[in-house]
Amino acid sequence: LPIFATIVLTAQDAYHTELQNILQTEYSLPVGDWFFYNNENTIYDNATGYGTSANLQDATNQIFSKKITHTINQTGGNSWDAGWNIGNPNTIQQGDKILMVFYIRSVGGTGKVSFFVENPTTYEKEAFLTFPVTENWKRYLVPFESSDNFNANGLRSGFHLAFQSQTIEIGGFTALNYGNNIAFSDLPVEVNNQFYDGWEADAAWRTDAETRIDQLRKTDLSIEVQNTNGDPVENAIVEVKMLQHDFAFGTAITANRIAGNNAYNAIYENKIINLDGQGHGFNWVVFENDLKWDGWEEEWQVNKTELVNAVQWLRNQNIKIRGHNLVWPGTPYLPNDVANNINDVPFVRNRINEHLEEILTYSGIAGELEEWDVLNEITANQDIENSFINHPDYTTGREIYTEIFQKAKDLDPNIGLWLNDYVTLSLKNQSGNQNYDRLKEFTQEILDADVGLTGIGFQGHIGVFPNGIPSVLETYDDFYNSFGLKGKVTEFDLPTELVSEELAAKYLVDFMTATFSHESMDGFLFWSFWDGATYMNEGSNLFNQDWSQTMVGDAYIDLVFDKWWTDETMITAADGVGTSRVFKGLYEISHTCNGNVITEVLQVSQPTDFLITCDNISTDIDDLKQKNAIQIFPNPTQNILNIKRSSSGMAQLRLIDLMGNIVLEKPIDSRSVTLQVEAFQGVYFLEIKTEKDYFFDKVMIRPVK
Repeated sequence: LPIFATIVLTAQDAYHTELQNILQTEYSLPVGDWFFYNNENTIYDNATGYGTSANLQDATNQIFSKKITHTINQTGGNSWDAGWNIGNPNTIQQGDKILMVFYIRSVGGTGKVSFFVENPTTYEKEAFLTFPVTENWKRYLVPFESSDNFNANGLRSGFHLAFQSQTIEIGGFTALNYGNNIAFSDLPVEVNNQFYDGWEADAAWRTDAETRIDQLRKTDLSIEVQNTNGDPVENAIVEVKMLQHDFAFGTAITANRIAGNNAYNAIYENKIINLDGQGHGFNWVVFENDLKWDGWEEEWQVNKTELVNAVQWLRNQNIKIRGHNLVWPGTPYLPNDVANNINDVPFVRNRINEHLEEILTYSGIAGELEEWDVLNEITANQDIENSFINHPDYTTGREIYTEIFQKAKDLDPNIGLWLNDYVTLSLKNQSGNQNYDRLKEFTQEILDADVGLTGIGFQGHIGVFPNGIPSVLETYDDFYNSFGLKGKVTEFDLPTELVSEELAAKYLVDFMTATFSHESMDGFLFWSFWDGATYMNEGSNLFNQDWSQTMVGDAYIDLVFDKWWTDETMITAADGVGTSRVFKGLYEISHTCNGNVITEVLQVSQPTDFLITCDNISTDIDDLKQKNAIQIFPNPTQNILNIKRSSSGMAQLRLIDLMGNIVLEKPIDSRSVTLQVEAFQGVYFLEIKTEKDYFFDKVMIRPVK
């Protein structure tokens, strides 16, 4: 019979009826249309397998009645060398909302498969997952929105199975097409990715990590208070306030949104230095595109003057900067003239040297950056290497890499010089993988050349099925034991689709904890922090488009500025000494002497003794609290906003709307200020800055009735 006749004449079986009922009950979904068929037997009759020994059997104690068992006897050269798939019998419209459903398990140990929905001609994917398969049956619900119109058999859906010798059982394979009757966000996601290795609350790695954090990231601070006669002062009150970590906590940013540049956004700028509303922000940044070779020369988003403005603004905030990147050796990432003449070795070499000389000596850039990604992704991008290998001056072609490092070292002997790549954490690769081993080989070549290699950047673009925490630590161990170099996570992000906000927040905490605990690691940087300026991970950043804080943002702020933060009141003992074990970083030490608040900035990166001499030091904690108070009221308000400060002095006040626009700006110097705000309506941010202090809070202005 023709396919359409089969669809009409085949009765819907019990599994498909029960599945519809479950989806309606659990997720309030409509009935929907069947993407394949409404009968298990018909689906299996129309599916195709290859490279496996397949056996269709009855299933027991499951919602489905049939299962197909695939036995793969040997690892394939490619994952798709063994597989099983089926085509769609009906046409599909662009924008159709489709929910794929299947159950799967492995027999005799953990398996590994890829699930796909793809165009069989172009191999473009509508949905794609690679994931481990456990020995217990698990249900998967994988949604996608059709990217185009597809005729019958215009898509194939199924599995790649040749990752290893294994036995895989699949049951309940089907799908529902909801057309345009629901929003894509209404479709459920169930891919069992919350069970990454090491997710358990009592996982073995956690205790060791906490111990290492105390050993590596904290140190002893001792503050002694004495009078001018040298006598100890008991019960002296000293405030110890952390300002910044030594460890790099940062993000990628765009230079055009800060420092008054062409796409200036006051909230974006403010969040960089004030993530938590208490004046605590990132201490490192990297420009996403502005310092890339072609971005620099073509001035994609900012001109060089604006870029220097951004650099200087960041340095004024005591924020350190990574340069990304000097050379990305694939033709898609090189300036057009270099890409077009890639086989002209003298030309390419000369252009590289000219670029290094310009950017590493450019006024306002030179001397302002802490480190550079000298080379980016050299394992996957070999166009320069492959060109230079044909030249008599070169053997492997990679000698150009050591020349680039040496040139950078000569031009700026004080800057850190890094390799940056994605083939470790981002691809979940480990020793034995070709790309992983190649990165280690190339690293050793550069290290042997003694050209100033400082560290390894692990990009950290995490997939739908997050890396197990033990494997992350194993990668750090492997590179540190092999090379003794520092490491950073340089481009961390999580995908939006198929990763819940709860999972993203939990995994962030675990991944950061592992990273913070490792002796080789000195930093962790996001690849974006706001949905309004993100590469591909909208929804998994710290802030949504409207600047509301995400669960990921909550988790990050709680971790970095609470659990791993030191703010405390120290009270001296009879010997005049107060002690504490604090996180390494920059501190503000405050006390009240003769009625005046005395504040000093102290770097605490190793065991530190600090002496305070005062004849009349306060033993009343309220003295310090009152000196630093700012009150705003009423809030919410309608027409006036009162501001009371604990002390007078010149300050700059700004009222900022949710789009980052400054709607009111004025200098203030008195302790009490009243603002007329009846012209405004909605949610705003109030910012008050002095040379030493910073205040930022949300204000609600309601319309006057």
